[in-house]
Amino acid sequence: MNEETPVDPLMSHPITRLRRLYEPLSLLMTLGEVRGNRIKPFNIPQDNSGFNAIKSHRSFVDALAYACAYKKEPAYVTAVALEKRPEEIVVLLAANKGVEDSVVRFVHDILKIVQWLARKPSAQLSSEDGLAALQFLTSKVLRFNAPKIYAYYRAIVDKAAPAVMGKLSNGRYEDNREIANFKQWLSQNLHRDGLQLQEADMENLAARCHNSRRTFEVLRHLAMESHEPQAFERLFKLLNKLGKHVVMSKRIVEGTMALRSDFARGMTVERIPGSPEVPLPFSRRKYNIDGISNRMFPDPAETQRFVARLRTIYDTNELDKLLTEDHLAGKTIVHAEILLLDHFEKTGGDFLNNADKYIGCSKPACYLCYQYICNHPGRYTLPPSHQKLYMKWRLPDIRESEPNAATRFRNQEQILRNMTEFVRRELKKDIENGVGKLKGHPDSTAGGTSTTFEIQTGLEADMGSLSFQELRQQIDPDFEFVVVPEPVSSASSASSIYSRSSADTAVSV
Repeated sequence: MNEETPVDPLMSHPITRLRRLYEPLSLLMTLGEVRGNRIKPFNIPQDNSGFNAIKSHRSFVDALAYACAYKKEPAYVTAVALEKRPEEIVVLLAANKGVEDSVVRFVHDILKIVQWLARKPSAQLSSEDGLAALQFLTSKVLRFNAPKIYAYYRAIVDKAAPAVMGKLSNGRYEDNREIANFKQWLSQNLHRDGLQLQEADMENLAARCHNSRRTFEVLRHLAMESHEPQAFERLFKLLNKLGKHVVMSKRIVEGTMALRSDFARGMTVERIPGSPEVPLPFSRRKYNIDGISNRMFPDPAETQRFVARLRTIYDTNELDKLLTEDHLAGKTIVHAEILLLDHFEKTGGDFLNNADKYIGCSKPACYLCYQYICNHPGRYTLPPSHQKLYMKWRLPDIRESEPNAATRFRNQEQILRNMTEFVRRELKKDIENGVGKLKGHPDSTAGGTSTTFEIQTGLEADMGSLSFQELRQQIDPDFEFVVVPEPVSSASSASSIYSRSSADTAVSV
């Protein structure tokens, strides 16, 4: 009879301890999911001798993470970090619900271009080879991200563009040339023969949007002049998101050129598995306003004051109902950037630059990820944050047999205490001040084991000796560029960085 291998036990926090965080957290979210203004990226001191390298490192991982998140769904939010090992640089990938094989293959192709550029110092953005590589990488990124770009396109044609066109059709703007040019651009580019575009058209449309971005500036002026600017602001943001992958592609190439000496050593890809879903730690019988308040405050008088103040602002019966409907049956996952942070804690690995322990992500950090990183003793670089609170978040798993398990668990205990105290302070402050919900804003700009998946880039040491055409042939011999006509705006046309008579997609910087 075969004996089963013992399961490696998890080091778990007591459920009552977790409730101390999640109960006030759920009430805080019910009062308002946006917990403050956006937090910008952590500044790099201008007098830092490594300023350009740090800036290029952050830009590269953020851009690559954005390029990997090819669908506009929470499961596809992706984080990227660069680990420096003696023999090579490892590109670490993690996603909220796990990294798909297609993403690994995509990054594999992108890294072939990156390695070619790193080992070919003559390839610059001012050289034909460098521009050709940028154009090739951009086309690969746009084609891979067609599903996400198409989601933005549908948001434009179904709602955002009609809302703005309705405001511009009252005759007030008939003599405004900039508005006339903008309306003409919409009519010429968002439909073909009266029909909506398809996902296969998104590479072409994204390049057009990037090239024509000056045309969209009129929306900003209209928003500033309007008493109801939301429609103009929404369309402006969406049109720029259509072309954002072009910008991210250029940042990947610029980062590569700035970090050549590191990247030329060799690169591999590893993906960190996603986490299993775990139910929120609530008790159905005790999950209500009175129960949460009693457990928050040891002093009954303080509990009474809190509940009395809450009842002057909100209907507590309605809040009880919302808590039950919204959170009781919810399940949690470890977010992508926390998966990568825990990988470094587990392995003790080195960042590309240990003085700047930065983890890139396809979206700014959420409220809880930001607080976790703030409170972590590992002194990780603080990311930008959209400050939205997501209840379906949890601490990373720690198994007893894993490296540094005891230290990691002690760190988690302290982080959990700090976050609980912070959330309680935030909740008390909201109730005392009678704070209403903050205006929402867009977020951006599966279970497995603890093993990593590795794939070699398959590059030879003399990769830099290949011509650009040989590079294209090695990555994808059947790949063809899409022809993109010149943008409507003559100003944008004049700034095209690469234009050839062949079928290459032309984009402007």
